[in-house]
Amino acid sequence: MRKRRNKENRYLKRLARVFGEVDPVRAVRLLVGLYLVPGETLESIARRLGIEQIVEEDLPFEGGIFESDAGLIIKLNSLSPYVRRRFTLAHEVAHLLLSGTFGPLPQEKGLCTEDEDLERACDALAAELLMPTKDTVSYVSRLGRASTENLRTVARRFGVSLQVAARRVLQDMTIWKEPFGLWRWDRGPREVWFVGKRPWSTKRPSFRAFDLARESSRPIQTREFYSNGEFAEAISLEVLNLGSSNRLLGMVV
Repeated sequence: MRKRRNKENRYLKRLARVFGEVDPVRAVRLLVGLYLVPGETLESIARRLGIEQIVEEDLPFEGGIFESDAGLIIKLNSLSPYVRRRFTLAHEVAHLLLSGTFGPLPQEKGLCTEDEDLERACDALAAELLMPTKDTVSYVSRLGRASTENLRTVARRFGVSLQVAARRVLQDMTIWKEPFGLWRWDRGPREVWFVGKRPWSTKRPSFRAFDLARESSRPIQTREFYSNGEFAEAISLEVLNLGSSNRLLGMVV
């Protein structure tokens, strides 16, 4: 989530007032820090906040909080990848944290509400729960410069998707400045997501780095050119073949 949106979000602005902070981002860190202490996990925090069970089952949505005979339970979609289930669990824990801070919030039988500000606020708390700022800054700083391999290492270290990792280190903490993107090969590269400012306009760029990376187990770096109006601009591009589902992770160097 972008900082600008964080500051405009009415729930995060309200959270900032609760903590006597000007910056909602710092308020998010303070709230999460009250619960995410050594020895605590998402599961243990959920139990502290009144959840009796966390279950995984086939669902037509990612998950939610439900009432049962045994009490409150969190359901997660067993069909989703592990990192998606972890983010959903963190998102539902965030709902509990905000409800505990503000009192009852809008619910829709466990499904995401139509309140976009609330969902974005929970996403911001979920990101902090999964990648705490202090731990992330320390780890990424020790890791060194930005690279496709290092981003993959960060994502694995914190158990999050590459996209979440990129947003945290680029947008939330600005530890790295290099934009990242993910492409899926489908008779050429098709953009799945991009974090940072994309220099080119198309979502299907015809850079030779993608072709070269498909045949390599190591990152490929090339000098590429793209159209910028009447002119051609040059960039350096690093692309890593992730080795599954024809996925290619790229970074503008």
